[in-house]
Formats: sequence, structure tokens, C-alpha cells
Amino acid sequence: MSRDFRTLIQSAIQSTHFGLVTLSLLILSTDMVGVDRLSAQETPKPKSETKAPADKSAEAPLDDSVNVEALLDARLPSEELDLGWIRLFDGQSLLGWKSTSDADWKVENDHIVVTKGQPGFLQTEVRFSDYEIELEFQADEKTNSGLFLRTSDDVKDPSKDCYEINIAPTDNPFPTGSIVGRSKVSEQVTAPESDQWHSLHALVDQDHIQVWVNGQQAADYKDTTGLVAGKIGLQYREGAIRFRNIRLRPIGYSVLPKADKSDWNEPAGAIEATFTDKGTIKLKGGRGHIELLQPHANLCLQATALTLTENVNSGIFFRCIPGEDMNGYECQIHHGFKEDRRRAVDAGSGSIFRRQNAKAVLSDEGKPVHITIIADGATMATWVEGIPVVTWTDTRAPNDNPRKGLRTEAGTIMLQGHDPSSEVEFTALSICPLP
Repeated sequence: MSRDFRTLIQSAIQSTHFGLVTLSLLILSTDMVGVDRLSAQETPKPKSETKAPADKSAEAPLDDSVNVEALLDARLPSEELDLGWIRLFDGQSLLGWKSTSDADWKVENDHIVVTKGQPGFLQTEVRFSDYEIELEFQADEKTNSGLFLRTSDDVKDPSKDCYEINIAPTDNPFPTGSIVGRSKVSEQVTAPESDQWHSLHALVDQDHIQVWVNGQQAADYKDTTGLVAGKIGLQYREGAIRFRNIRLRPIGYSVLPKADKSDWNEPAGAIEATFTDKGTIKLKGGRGHIELLQPHANLCLQATALTLTENVNSGIFFRCIPGEDMNGYECQIHHGFKEDRRRAVDAGSGSIFRRQNAKAVLSDEGKPVHITIIADGATMATWVEGIPVVTWTDTRAPNDNPRKGLRTEAGTIMLQGHDPSSEVEFTALSICPLP
């Protein structure tokens, strides 16, 4: 320890304001003398107690279960993404799904397969409200299964708790294409053959539910039970069944491209916001944001953004504390990765920043990125280019500020520019509220 530093310590001890002076001296000492150098000038620690410097280059092992090339190939074409289509099943994992019973749900050859176990469901972890859904199924001759829409977690009565689109033999009271307990399949529909692939398509728009089997309309039903939202479930009841190509298009209202300045707060922070003649919003600079004034709690949000400079760091904040500086959950927009798309530079597009990284970086520099966010209570899910990349449940204690804890209360939506060099154009934004 140097003589000057000892003198400072002795003066502090003699001071009547010992606590305040000691704090000041400790701050000064950090600048005057490095901690490592002080330790070296005093008695060194035995080698057994000396900690080796952390290896800053060490990173968590890559998740070998993620087939990045297959995910890239599964990205939907731009014309479908522009319409809002997403995949509920990525073809290689059950991310975003959970089983309600002890049945052998698994992924085989890009299919979801179940053959035995206790009757129950494979359900999405988040709810949906209005949407169009389509899938393909292959059933055994005696299989009794179904596609459950707007379903509760525990179905007691399918005529009240859900819309069950049945997959069942012709001798069932509600054969394939029927809405169980509500509407029997049209006689004009050809009964699907067993062990062949068939398409099932449904439109759920407020109280109007329509169903098609192999392109033939099977049901056209007006609901009177008041179901407005629920999960999507694949049923196991009897007999083996396979599902593939499960896709969904949320139905919401458009915010962009028609940007009305009256819907937005003035830009905050070091950012410029331009409302273009095309009805889009361009952000330049950062750190800052522009805030959509209408608050939302549970919602499905879909956005398209084009980054106009390289290495842009942007994001979509939701459930924000109104008027504050991006105190909300952040869905990241960042295309960077380190050699492997499973290793994002900054959590990756679609990540819930600081909470859950994207399973892979599926967005590209210089191309529009299509992002879907669902916030449903404590659970959040995101899609990038139509592929599910995150399902995450906030298990923290409740807090008004989502940076510090779980917030389920309504908050505003903010579009972010993070760096002075950032330039990004938000070309589309739609919202489907969830009750």
C-alpha cells in the first residue's frame, strides 16, 4: 500500500463524517490504484486461492437438436408472410405445444405423431382469437381424433367449451368435418380414406365458423355460445394419427400501412420518425422510440420491418408503461449471428430480449423481416418468417415494470431504434386483441 493512500485512510478514520468520507475514498482509490495492483503490492494469495481470469470466449454448447437448414427451408414465401401466415409446427420439435395427458406425442419425419396413451390433447401454449387454420392429417381406419379450436384447457362439453372439428369414421354421429355437438358434416363431402393424407381447413371469424375437408365445405356454423378465444388442440382419443403442415393466419386490424400521426405519440429520445406517403414509419438514429397510444394487454401482433443499414439493432416493445422510456417486454430485431445461426450476436430476431433467445436467427440482412408476437397472460410466443422461435413463460414476481417482473396489465406498443446509425422502416403492423 502506498504512503499517500495510508495517509488518506488515516484522515478518513479521524473524520467525524467517517461513513461519507470512506465511501468517497473508496471511489477515489478505484481510480487511483487498480484492485489487481493493490493486491500484488500486499501479501499475495496462495496459488490455490487465486482465481484464473474468466474465459470471455467460452459460450454455451450449440443445441444440436436444432436443424437450422431445415428451419430456413421451412420459412414461408413472402406472399404468404405478407398475408400473416405462420407455422404452428416447425417440423422438428414441439416448441409451443404441451400435452395434457400421458400419450406418446412425438415428431417423426416432419410429422406430429401419436399412437397410444391416455386420451387427451396436444395444445398450443398460447390462445388465439380470430384466424384461419389449415393442416393435413393421416388417420387409421378406426381413429377418433379431432382439431379443437378456441378450446379450454379442460373440455367437459365440446358443444360449449370449444369447437371440435371431428376426425372420425362415417359411422360416428359426427364424422370427419363435423363440429361436434354443433353441426354435422355436409352430405356433399367425400369421406376421407384411411392411411391417406387429407387436408382440413377452418375459418374462425367472430361467431362464424366454417370448415372444409379436401377443399369441400363441410360446415358453415353460427355460434351462440359466446366463445371468443382459446387454445388450439390436436386430440388423441382412439387410433393412430399424424399431422403435418399446421399453419395459421391471425385476423386482426391494421395499424400500418396507413400511419395516422394522431395514433402515435411524438418520438422520444435521439430518434427521428418519418410518416411516409406509403403509410409506413421510418425510424432513424437512436436510442429512442415512437409509441402507439392505444394500450393492449393480451394480443397477437404481426409486424414487418426492413432494416436499411447493416447490423441494425431495433425492436418491438409491448405492455410498456405508457409514456416511459421503453419499460416493456422487447421482441428483438437483429439479424447478426456468429458463424452459426444458433449463436445470435444480440439474442436474435424474435427473442424476448434478456429473457429468452431465439432458437436460431432466421432473418436476413437487407430483406424484410416478418415477426409475430403473442402475449397471453404470463406466456409469450414469437415467430420469425413464419417459424416459431420462442415460447417463454414469465415466472417472475408481478411488477408494474416488465424489466423487473411479470406485467400482465395493458401497456403501449413502442417501435425502437437503438443506435445512432440505425435506420429501419416498419411497413406493416396489425393487432388481434385477446380477451
